[in-house]
Formats: sequence, C-alpha cells, structure tokens
Amino acid sequence: MRIRDLILPEDKVFFTLFKEMAEKIDEAAGILNEITHELPAGTEKGQKVRQIEHAADEITRQTYERLNDSLITPLEPEEIARLAPALDDVLDRIDWVTHQICNYGIPQSTELLREFSYLIILSSAEITHGIDDLATMKRSEEIEQHAREINRLYNVSNELLSRAVIELFQSKDPLLIIKLKDIYEGMARVMEKYNDVGHALTDISRNHA
Repeated sequence: MRIRDLILPEDKVFFTLFKEMAEKIDEAAGILNEITHELPAGTEKGQKVRQIEHAADEITRQTYERLNDSLITPLEPEEIARLAPALDDVLDRIDWVTHQICNYGIPQSTELLREFSYLIILSSAEITHGIDDLATMKRSEEIEQHAREINRLYNVSNELLSRAVIELFQSKDPLLIIKLKDIYEGMARVMEKYNDVGHALTDISRNHA
C-alpha cells in the first residue's frame, strides 16, 4: 500500500464513471447492431445513438472535472486521463458510422455489415468485463485477457475489411460501392478505437500488478 493511501482515501468514483461509459458503449453498439440487421428500416434508431453519445460526453466531462478536484485517485492521473478519452472515442466512432449508415440510403443490409456489427458487440462486452476487473485491481491477468481478445477481434476486423473491399468491386453500382466502402472503413475505425482501449487497460493493469 502506498503511503498516500494511508493519509487520504482514494476517490472510487472514477470506476463508477468508467462503468457508466462502458454501459453507454454497450448500449450504442446494440442499437448499431439492430440497425444493420433491419436495413433499410430502423434508421430512425440512429437518433438514440446520438443521444447516447451526448450523454457519454457529459460522463467524460465529469471525469475530467473530478480528476481536477481529486487529491487521491485509485489510478494515476495520467492513466485516468488516457482511459477516459479512449472510451469516449469509441462512442464517437460508433455514432459517426451509425450516422453514415442511416443517411447513405443503403437499400438493404449486407452480410459484411452484420459481421462488423457483431465484432463491435463482442468488443463492447470485453470492455465491460475489463472495466469491471479494473475496479478491483486484483485481476490484472483477466484484464489482459480481455485486452488480448479485443486485439484479436480488431485483427479479424482488418481481415474483414480486406475481404469487403474485394467483394465491393464485384458490384455493378459505383455509387453503392463508394457508400459501402466508406461505411466498412468507418466500422474498422470503430474497432481501432476499441483496440486503443485494450492497450490502455493492459498498460494500467501492468502498472498496478
């Protein structure tokens, strides 16, 4: 135990805020998944994702505000300042790709869209478990396992993007090619942001092992 921990109690609210962010990510990912399965219907649900993203921005603001006011934190201030925006970036990217899907007038869903959304759902679950384990700081091995799984899913998404590009150019509709390519690349960027969270969780768990 660090000497400063004996003097002042740690502010555990950060774990609560991180958990709230993980819940928002999971909720937004679920709605994105619904939309990709319901196209061309279901696009009105995009507004729900936008509302979730705005709520997440408020959580991030509260995190920084509390960080500025706290004398003692359960993680190093630099770690909190790294993880908070990484989680926010995931939601920003989910919101953006949802916006693309809902506004591009995609005539129907595709298998690739559904596969990408499934990878996003799986990655969200790993973040939720990783944040839960982070709160105890007694499960560093489990945290790293979740991070490794996020990285594996990220690598799968890269392979999926490569396959998507190949399949796209078999299409006869040049405008649809442009739209879907943009969306698939947006999905891949979501996965990239998940992977950034995984890296942050790994580094934090190793620092506190």
